[in-house]
Amino acid sequence: MKRSLLALAFVAACSSSEPAPATVDTGAAEDAGDDTTPKPPIDPRLFDCTAPKLPPRKATATPEACLRDPKCKTRLVSGHRGAGGDLGRIAPEDTLAAYRAAIVMGLDIVETDPRPSKDGILVNLHDPTVDRTTNGKGNAADLTFAELRALTLKTGELQGDFSCEKIPTLVELLTLCKGRALVLIDANKTDRVDLLVAAIKEAGALDWAVFDTSGLDKIDQALLLEPKLMIMPRIGDAASAPAILARYKDHLPVLVEIDAKLFPTTVDLVHAAGTRTFTDVFTTDVGVKLGSPASQYLLTYDKGADVVQSDLPDLVLGALGRAP
Repeated sequence: MKRSLLALAFVAACSSSEPAPATVDTGAAEDAGDDTTPKPPIDPRLFDCTAPKLPPRKATATPEACLRDPKCKTRLVSGHRGAGGDLGRIAPEDTLAAYRAAIVMGLDIVETDPRPSKDGILVNLHDPTVDRTTNGKGNAADLTFAELRALTLKTGELQGDFSCEKIPTLVELLTLCKGRALVLIDANKTDRVDLLVAAIKEAGALDWAVFDTSGLDKIDQALLLEPKLMIMPRIGDAASAPAILARYKDHLPVLVEIDAKLFPTTVDLVHAAGTRTFTDVFTTDVGVKLGSPASQYLLTYDKGADVVQSDLPDLVLGALGRAP
């Protein structure tokens, strides 16, 4: 899931007249505007390389049935690329540490970005190249799994020991999150629908993985391979909403992603179809990073979002009274 940080920063800067933060207890929120000293809201020793080797315990209080029930209206929180992507300050994005952190914090849902290596192994890597997140260079599709696995991940100023972290496989991630957090599998990064479905089945994660994409043809391919698959189609414009919802009325999506600009009309259509809305709050993230109150997240829920996805998910949890 991508967006322009420059554009988001501009939007946030234009809204700098918002009141100063203080209305919501966010646990261990970082100093506003301080990008050089990340302050994780939870002890890194709970999820970094020094953490116990056993998988972390599921921390969310949300019942499992609600996570996959389209009619459940509990307000849920999704972590972008695990515990946060571009603005994240908890763990390296798309790593197992990021998903362990998400579980420890109590996130309901996590998102990941699988793409195949040269030899057809699905790895979790947002960008088509390894340049930004590792010490390597080049396209992931031109590197074998062994070559990708040998790369060292960049950790920047993150607190914690991430020296043991490597680019993980989708199967490893699903195995970790199974029974702990619902996983949104962003299928926009590859056309290998067969590999995505095979990984979900190999991990035994049919009850914990959601096939997420703007490509309706990919959803249809995936359902042919596995009819029990949970899905999340994306609605890009209001005009297409009725047709998309009608297309999957007999295989009700557990979530439907819509952009904030489509509120409230498309929200009403999704709810009338009997399912839930999912939206990104990356613009709000930038505003909160610059000093807006975390209570701003609640406005998106109030407008009809059932799930919000954030790069600062611990602050969303805090706004909901679920601070880690």
